[in-house]
Amino acid sequence: RIADVLTEAGIPTNLFSIDGQQVLLTGEAGQGPSQFILSSSGLSSFNANPSITNMDEVIRALNNDTTADSGFHAETWSAKLAETMDKQALLKQEVDATVVTTAFPSGSTADEFEMVTRIMQTRDARKSKRDIFFVQDGGYDTHANVDDALINNFGRINGVIEAFVAELEVLDLWKSTVVVQFSEFARTLDPNTGDGTDHAWGGQHFMFGGSVNGGHVLGKYPSDFQQGDAEKLALSRGRMIPTTPWDAMWKGVAEWFGIPAEGPEMDKVLPMHKNFPQEILYNEADLFTPPNTTSAPTAPVPPTLSPTSSSAPTL
Repeated sequence: RIADVLTEAGIPTNLFSIDGQQVLLTGEAGQGPSQFILSSSGLSSFNANPSITNMDEVIRALNNDTTADSGFHAETWSAKLAETMDKQALLKQEVDATVVTTAFPSGSTADEFEMVTRIMQTRDARKSKRDIFFVQDGGYDTHANVDDALINNFGRINGVIEAFVAELEVLDLWKSTVVVQFSEFARTLDPNTGDGTDHAWGGQHFMFGGSVNGGHVLGKYPSDFQQGDAEKLALSRGRMIPTTPWDAMWKGVAEWFGIPAEGPEMDKVLPMHKNFPQEILYNEADLFTPPNTTSAPTAPVPPTLSPTSSSAPTL
């Protein structure tokens, strides 16, 4: 929905998933841009193995062969197909020409983040002012041996983040990038019989970027993790009732990305945000540092800047 609103305001915005088609990147039908779906190794050629030498031209000719009584759906299909072929060819050409100077670790998540840095380099050719990316890291369904799993996962993702930040600094895009982490549910704080954790409710999330006001823990910290606590936040086995809505973090991020803090635009982006007390929602000033200021980084995640036309923010 952020992309829908920005597109309607005349701000070119592109959406990219490096991990398959994602509902998260799907806005209101017909209102905003469609998502690009790439693999971590990039794009293959459109119709890489044609049965005839000029098949692309034939496809275009067939879809351009419309008449005065051609149906609306047929016209839309033909126009979208030609547009998709053009965008795919441009993106492949530009991505293939990019250079990454930072050595990323091996692994699928590192490959996805490296591909993000390549796509970022193509923004001028795409005439994009805002880019939104989706990447995914797995291995956290830790029903057994949670300690070993988290040690391995955190060490691995830390190396990925370090490389990602280093490459963005080379590209001079670190201050105009924010990474927002999320998961659909948390884990129990009490272990199960397999030294693991099971599905829970309230949890914690993190965000980082070159303009994020980092080093702070926001939200309500429980006074007790045992069921029967005075605040009535703890359930059995360390399942916690959430006190901070998704809208809290996303409101400030949306403002930083260019969505007005109040009005129909924010209502569309976060249709539920008015259902919560405003004092528990974070605005841009809560989450990001003012322009032309920095905050001391705490390894490996630093601080934020308002978006500018010369250095488009990336989510």
